[in-house]
Amino acid sequence: MTLSLFAVHLSDGALSTAWWASGFAVSALLLLVAMCRMREEEIPRIGVLTAAFFVGSSIHFPLGILPTSVHLILNGLVGVVLGRRAPLAITIGLLLQYLLLSHGGLTTLGINACIVGLPALVAGVAYPLLRRPGVPAFARGVLLGGGACAAAVTLNFLVLLVGGKEDWHLLAKLVLLAHVPIVIIEGLMLGVLVSYLEKVKPELLGERSS
Repeated sequence: MTLSLFAVHLSDGALSTAWWASGFAVSALLLLVAMCRMREEEIPRIGVLTAAFFVGSSIHFPLGILPTSVHLILNGLVGVVLGRRAPLAITIGLLLQYLLLSHGGLTTLGINACIVGLPALVAGVAYPLLRRPGVPAFARGVLLGGGACAAAVTLNFLVLLVGGKEDWHLLAKLVLLAHVPIVIIEGLMLGVLVSYLEKVKPELLGERSS
C-alpha cells in the first residue's frame, strides 16, 4: 500500500484504464464548456487563480503518526471566483504540479481534474444562490470552502474504492479521515476571504455571464 495516494491527486497506476480514460473524456467536456465564449479580460483572473491553486496545493501538512502529509485544495475559492471557468485553472494547475513537482499523475490528470473541478463548479453555482436569501458572507464562505473540499475528498474516496487497480479500501478510508482538518481549514479560510472581498472587491465573486 503506497502512502503517496494520501494526496487527493491520484498517481499513475492507481486506477483501472477504464476509469482514467473516462476521466479524460469528462474533463475534456468540462474544459470545452469552460472555454466557451471566454473573454480576453478574464484571462488574468484565471491566471491568478491558477497560481493560487498551484501554490495552495503545494503547501503540505504532516499527519504526525503517519509518514506522509495532506495539502490544501482551494477548489472552493477557485469555483466561487471563476464560476464555470474553474476547470481551466484547476486542470492547468494539476498539470503544472505533475510537470514541476511530480505530484499526481499524467494518466490520472483527467480524473483528478474531475475530482477537484466538479465541486468547484458546484461552489460557483451555489454562491449567488446562497447570497440572494441573505446568508451571511462568512457562513457562505465556510459552507462552500469546506463543502467543495469535502466533496473532492469524497469523490477521491469513491474513485479509489470503485475504480482502483488494486484493493484500496483501507487507504481510501484513511484518505477520507486524514483530510478532515483540511476541510475545516479551507472552510474558515474561504469564510474570511469572502467576507473581505465582498467589502473591498465584490465584483470578483460569483459566476461571470458571457
